[in-house]
Amino acid sequence: MVVPIVLALLYLISLGMTWVLTLAESAFDYLSYREAEALVAKRPSSPVLQIMDRLAEHQLASRFWNTVFLASSAALVTALIEYFVNNVWLSAAGGIAVMAVIILLFAFRSPSRIGAIHYEVVARLTAWLVRSLTLVLGPIPRLYRLENEHENDTEHDESELEERHFREYVSRASAADVLEDDEADMIQSVFEMDDTLVRAVMRPRIDVVWLDSGTSLDDAVEIFIASGYSRIPLIGDSPDDVLGIVFLKDLIRALHTNKLTPDDVVNLLVRDIRVVPESKTVWDLLQELQREAIHAAIVIDEYGGTAGFVTLEDLIEELVGEIEDEYDDAEIADIIPQPDGEFLVNAAMSVSDFSEAFGLLLEDDEDVDTVGGLFAKNLGKIPTTGSVVDVEHLTLTVVSLAGRRNRVDTIRVTTQPADQEFTS
Repeated sequence: MVVPIVLALLYLISLGMTWVLTLAESAFDYLSYREAEALVAKRPSSPVLQIMDRLAEHQLASRFWNTVFLASSAALVTALIEYFVNNVWLSAAGGIAVMAVIILLFAFRSPSRIGAIHYEVVARLTAWLVRSLTLVLGPIPRLYRLENEHENDTEHDESELEERHFREYVSRASAADVLEDDEADMIQSVFEMDDTLVRAVMRPRIDVVWLDSGTSLDDAVEIFIASGYSRIPLIGDSPDDVLGIVFLKDLIRALHTNKLTPDDVVNLLVRDIRVVPESKTVWDLLQELQREAIHAAIVIDEYGGTAGFVTLEDLIEELVGEIEDEYDDAEIADIIPQPDGEFLVNAAMSVSDFSEAFGLLLEDDEDVDTVGGLFAKNLGKIPTTGSVVDVEHLTLTVVSLAGRRNRVDTIRVTTQPADQEFTS
């Protein structure tokens, strides 16, 4: 009876090691370096920091030994069954059945989940085991890590995979009420900022308030007050000739200290302005503006012409949503339903929002950002009041123009009878 007892003990030890190593791997995944330092401060002899310094190697060793112990468990339980039944086929079937039940129990009471919840305690209790098993493998874990570092393509693919997994974790956490919806949205926005181009968040040049070269300080004050802005770009002959940017605080300071008179020109106060391409990502520009303590920049297109104006607030709004202060005008709806079943649409509304609102199947077009641009593209010429185009199941009619360039301001949208109604 000694043989079955020894086999049973070895089986339980192997199974226990599998459980413990799974706990440890999950715990060290969640443990931060700062928390590891706190653990070592309480127990200086703990090898937790050594593990964190070379975490990839220790995690590789943990997975290796986990697999070894799991395979050993299957072999030992098969040998134990074979000792009693003396039939290789029944022993193999019994071993598979027993391991299937064990793995099912692991799924119900997942050691990974337990390790994630109690990661500090688990990391402290398993640190010596993980460290020792890694040392047994000698230089193998380090060689494997160095080999992976040379495979840049694989590393890039793995980083993309990790991002997709993290996004999925955030979605699940939000669905399970572990994260609030706005918290989950903010986390997702961080990833999207690296894919969103500046042209998608900038203020188009036709909507930018400009100061003309030679404007007096007195007139400039009026423009600042009327617009409500604290920074306005200064231009020469046209918006493509940007001379710099004027700050309201510089203007007020100059007038208040009598360094300049109201009749002096605003050019005396102009500062240099950052110029960025519209193809730059929001994340890259946000980091640059933050690093250089700049709050605004001129956006240029591929031909070097002025495409628009972007501020730090525009970039931050991509992360936290719309930011409004006491001086912001009340938001005007982009779509206003009419009593006759038609809709008035702001021509500056984005094509993506317009498509979603009216159920359109428009193909992505990088040359068209607004409904006004979509209208002009389909019309094939400069729109005038009363111009009409059909876009899928919608009929679009120009209601009004605005500005010196008579750009499209408001469009009336009529849905054709055979199609579904718009729902806001």
